[in-house]
Amino acid sequence: MATVEAVPENSAGIQSGDLVVPTVRRPDDCINCRAGESDMCLTGQYKEHGIKGLHGFCSDYTISDVSFLVKIPARLSEVAVLLEPMSVAEKAVLQTFKIQERMVWKPKKALVLGTGPLGLLTVMALRIKGFEVTAVATRPRDSLKAQLVQKIGGNYVNSNDQPINSLGKFDLVLEETGVASVAADAQGLLNPNGVLCLLGIYAPKQASQDIGHVYADIVLGNKMTFGSVNANIRYFQKGLEDFATIQQRFPGALQSLFTKVVPPSGFLQAYNPTKDDIKSVINFGLPS
Repeated sequence: MATVEAVPENSAGIQSGDLVVPTVRRPDDCINCRAGESDMCLTGQYKEHGIKGLHGFCSDYTISDVSFLVKIPARLSEVAVLLEPMSVAEKAVLQTFKIQERMVWKPKKALVLGTGPLGLLTVMALRIKGFEVTAVATRPRDSLKAQLVQKIGGNYVNSNDQPINSLGKFDLVLEETGVASVAADAQGLLNPNGVLCLLGIYAPKQASQDIGHVYADIVLGNKMTFGSVNANIRYFQKGLEDFATIQQRFPGALQSLFTKVVPPSGFLQAYNPTKDDIKSVINFGLPS
């Protein structure tokens, strides 16, 4: 999140002094990018700030095309730095419902595998939509992550104590660990007509299983598995809407994700988290 120092006149109504969050990806010239869906790029020639072809935003001053800035209302300024990971969760959930327009679908139970910042934000997004949510990770049940899941009405499971194949079936599973063996096991946790959304990046040759059984289960159960990466600006905007709802329904939950706030000189602390850390923030307004 940043404060606008200078900006040309624009249709978005962004002015000097406004708080903004810049999106990450910048489009190429494929048909999806031209349609505003750069996260569905066909060529892979997009660029991403801090990731591919463009510098990131971790500096006192930076430049962004104004059409990729999301204006932040003052009431959400304390949590808006979470907007980029929230946009990834928003896209996963909204794309799931878009896919399921192929049928009558009234999901109730969701499983989130992984409780990093993205996983916890996904749990919050699902809870305000009325899902019964189970979150799985490897931290103890008295850990900060587990307490946060339970605080917002979710069920936390330590996979060291209870394997995921004992949890029953779910209408929606979001795999966010990036562990291929966990993703493979997740396929078997879907109810008929269920959806598995993969949000991790998986190393090759990590898992092996009876792939024929998996495919037969997908076919006979009308099940769907899809991958989701990055998010365009409309998912950032949806994330802001949901932040307001989360703040109202679960006061303090978003702020609970900030376990470490350091000045730029303390960046090594931010990038070397302890086992109890969730989200580290570098605040350029703090004295070094």
